[in-house]
Amino acid sequence: MINRANINDVASAAGVSRATVSQVLRGTGRISPETRNRVLAVMKEIGYVYNRAAANLRAGHSTTVGIAVPELANPFFAELVAGANRVLEAAGYFATIVNTEDDPGRQARFITMLEEHRLGGSIVCPSPNAPLSAGANGAGGLPPTVTVLRHATGGAFDYVGVDNAAGLFDATNHLIGLGHRAIGFVGGLRGSRSREERLAGWRQALAAAGIAACTDWDEPTEATIAAGSHGIARLMQRVPELTAVVCHQDIVACGVTIGLRKRGLVPGRDLSVVGFDDIASAQDWDPPLTSMSVTPATLGAEAARMLLRRIGEPDSPIRSIILRPRLMLRGSTAVPPAG
Repeated sequence: MINRANINDVASAAGVSRATVSQVLRGTGRISPETRNRVLAVMKEIGYVYNRAAANLRAGHSTTVGIAVPELANPFFAELVAGANRVLEAAGYFATIVNTEDDPGRQARFITMLEEHRLGGSIVCPSPNAPLSAGANGAGGLPPTVTVLRHATGGAFDYVGVDNAAGLFDATNHLIGLGHRAIGFVGGLRGSRSREERLAGWRQALAAAGIAACTDWDEPTEATIAAGSHGIARLMQRVPELTAVVCHQDIVACGVTIGLRKRGLVPGRDLSVVGFDDIASAQDWDPPLTSMSVTPATLGAEAARMLLRRIGEPDSPIRSIILRPRLMLRGSTAVPPAG
């Protein structure tokens, strides 16, 4: 039988009280950095492993939260998760990440996991038309939950999102200001609420400039580089007179630039491209990508702070935070080519 080190062993080896070790483990109390580091070093040296499950059971709540996003391979969601995780870790919480791929079945299994393991809370970008709960926030077995980017069906939840219409209005208006008149839209899946909101901003900007948006100027795609490359090829085959496009996401915009090069065109010279998200790699793309910045890490951090508030104040009113994107000007946009 293996004799595992316990909290008394740590206290004895570190020359501190059991209470001090407990405070270090829970991240509470006024413990000096020197004492905290000494206790942590002893824990590592003697192989002590904190039984967090038992501690959560004693405390009556869990310090583990679930985060569910549609696609971790998309840099936008990876950055969002990183931003949330930094805030949660600073507050003593640990995140477990689930990639739902917008599959209602995966989302349902995520919800079951939250309930079965009594997690402390969750941050979810909901799958379209897949309810999170039959009741209101925290009902039906769900822990405190914040939705991000998409509103959930089947319940009222705290929400952190983006002003999609305003963002696309500003993006399109930027291109109009440069002199573009034939401006396409690439990306997003038909029926997506965020896509419809962004299309509305695009149409509003065109209408305000006296430009009639043609349905041929709109090309839906999945959120991948390959889809963006294929999408711009289809769009330009239908509408060769286009001089600019706004894209539903940066990852699609990156694909558009690749598709343009395949056609022998230079992005930012022969056709201007605007993305949406401002992922970290946008400024290092070739050419650097003009994008509507929603700063995904900031979105994640706001969602985490809202979740911590919900955990601490479970009966407080439902809240929403809507962030307006900012235009980040880079080399992928310019005046229309002469002639």
